[in-house]
Amino acid sequence: MWTRGFISLCLIVFVIGLITGPVHWFFPVYAEKVLGEKALFAGLLRAIPIGLGGITALIGGTLSDRFGRKPTLLIGMTGAVVIGGLFTTQLPLFIWGILCYEGIASGFKTAGGQSYLISSVSPKQLGLATGLYFISSTVGSAVGSAIAGEIIGRINDKGEIIPLINYNVFGTGAVFLSGILFVGACFFLPRLRQQGRNNAQKQDGIWKSTLNIGKYTNLCRRSEIKMLIGLRVFPTYYWGSVNLLMPILVNRIAGDKATGYYGAISLLFAFACQFVTGRICDAVGHRIPALIANIIVTFLAFGLAFFHNSLVGLEIFGILGAGAAWALSTTIPRFINEFTNPDEKGHGVGITHLAWSTGFLLGFVASGLLINISVHVPFIVSGIFLICSTSIAYKLWHTQSKLRKEHL
Repeated sequence: MWTRGFISLCLIVFVIGLITGPVHWFFPVYAEKVLGEKALFAGLLRAIPIGLGGITALIGGTLSDRFGRKPTLLIGMTGAVVIGGLFTTQLPLFIWGILCYEGIASGFKTAGGQSYLISSVSPKQLGLATGLYFISSTVGSAVGSAIAGEIIGRINDKGEIIPLINYNVFGTGAVFLSGILFVGACFFLPRLRQQGRNNAQKQDGIWKSTLNIGKYTNLCRRSEIKMLIGLRVFPTYYWGSVNLLMPILVNRIAGDKATGYYGAISLLFAFACQFVTGRICDAVGHRIPALIANIIVTFLAFGLAFFHNSLVGLEIFGILGAGAAWALSTTIPRFINEFTNPDEKGHGVGITHLAWSTGFLLGFVASGLLINISVHVPFIVSGIFLICSTSIAYKLWHTQSKLRKEHL
């Protein structure tokens, strides 16, 4: 497992998390404080880019299987190069353009990165490797959020906080660091040998190779893929909701620095959950952890609905919810590996990322609307969605248990 490719991949996603995590985390606050807009503005502005990322994940999955994991990942990394520019402008058109490009690139990054992960390690070690892969991103985002909170909440010599200048400093630094990362990845990330290619695939035209609708259609006809899609859409609705609302709610109560450190602590806790979940998946399989994580995050979503006015309540239920949500995500690559053939891994990542983007988009936009009714409502709706995903996780676990009993 400890190959140069896997270690390089983890380092890359760590730095990408360091850059993109705090930008996404603080964007709703940036929209409210600097741009003078409401939460719905941030939700709508990010909705289209998130949807584009889901669509390009389909293309990225096909390109990953056809042309290789590394080129697809490199295309995706260009999104991290531009995302820091978000905090250097106040023009909605430029902000929208940056978010759109980053959203498009994120689909390639996810498809290339996760298929690279699946192809670079043994299936017996995929649980631990997945945990470490997500941990790298999580820890990067945690460190980045803490740094961003310090920079954005910096006080000048007159004892004043100047949000626009502080955001500009962080954004400029993010662009510079991500540019260095991209150049380094071009030279030092190993290219993996592809398996499962046949002569027919090699003779396909570029258009057919780029958007292989037939293969995605065949995948979606399988019942297990349909359940996997549901297992991505419903929990990610919750994740989209908390990513929009939590930084705003924490910032209103405790300010910029507390917002940054909350993001850091929640992600560091998620790192521990990912590591433990990865080890458990390798020991007992991924279906039981997926079911338990679903149940836990469902209760925590309803907890946020009733304790959103308390900083302590937000911290407890938010941090635990982040851990449970990331624990659930750690099981997904193993589901993809189980439900797809060797030449379908990229396609499997593509279709599940489209499902992820759909859920995140719905949660982000719907919560921006529902918060105008009451802060309770977005979290209650998230809890209902999570009940749906828990039922899917239970069906997957029950089906496996039934098959085992039949073979005894």
